[in-house]
Amino acid sequence: MTTFSLEWKLLREDALKICCICIVYPLCTTLLLLYMTSLFDGMTLRQAFTVLLGQVEELTWMYWTLLWFGYVLLIQIIWKPRSTSFSYNMLLRYPTKSWFWLNRLLILLIFTACYVAITYLMSFFLFLKAHVTLQFDILIVLQALILCINMYCHALLWKIIELLFSGKIASVLLIILFFAGIKQSAPYIPFYYGLMGNFEANMVAIVLFIEGLLICMMCLLIVRFGLKKDYF
Repeated sequence: MTTFSLEWKLLREDALKICCICIVYPLCTTLLLLYMTSLFDGMTLRQAFTVLLGQVEELTWMYWTLLWFGYVLLIQIIWKPRSTSFSYNMLLRYPTKSWFWLNRLLILLIFTACYVAITYLMSFFLFLKAHVTLQFDILIVLQALILCINMYCHALLWKIIELLFSGKIASVLLIILFFAGIKQSAPYIPFYYGLMGNFEANMVAIVLFIEGLLICMMCLLIVRFGLKKDYF
């Protein structure tokens, strides 16, 4: 059995918690905006997604806060510390110890994509009630990709802080960083919060490239710090 299969099997113990966060939180945040459906009147589907999940506005900050809080909880469940016996077993059984950490990184990326996909699905039902023009645009997929990458970048930052200090400090700093991003009118790349509404369309390739490099660097740091913590 591979380390990926073992990790996936262990996550079954928290399947109910994970499902609740991935489904209930996006549902609750969507229900929160039911009284604001007039905000999306006359918009196309892409415009409505940009307003809701793009730039953080005064009317959508609570939606973002709840959505982000749910994601921070998801990070802590997926990356919760394993028992000492399990960690030692992994270190003894597999010659390539870095795969143990790379599998955990991959699993959170999968669940991050699921969290974003369910968020978009719930938002779509909200737009049906708001009489949004249901016109598909490829940019909607790009918006979802950028949101997924942005969330994953912050999850990696959380893990680095957790390995260096503690999970509580990592969670507090991540929430503070999020609120700081809301208050900033022009957040800096790559930790921007405006998403598709915060930069020009011709900058998308540059943004994705920079965040791709950032993800690679943080993954390498996590593997390095994780292995150091395992052995020492």
